[in-house]
Amino acid sequence: MAWLRDQGLQVADSDANFCLFGTFADRHAVWQGLLDRGVLIRETGPDGWLRVSIGTPEEMAAFEDALTDVMKEL
Repeated sequence: MAWLRDQGLQVADSDANFCLFGTFADRHAVWQGLLDRGVLIRETGPDGWLRVSIGTPEEMAAFEDALTDVMKEL
């Protein structure tokens, strides 16, 4: 997920259908902000990290748009 790295976030290397990304001082606030925008990801993994499953191009675009909005509010 090069896009996440381009946003200044850390991304754990993975060959799975999901990736862990972070770090956030309040990952729950980020998770809630995404949920409020209709994007459901996992609030799991190490403290400060979130997990997103890789979806369709449309789903990933919705995730990127929502995360961009949420990060502006941090």
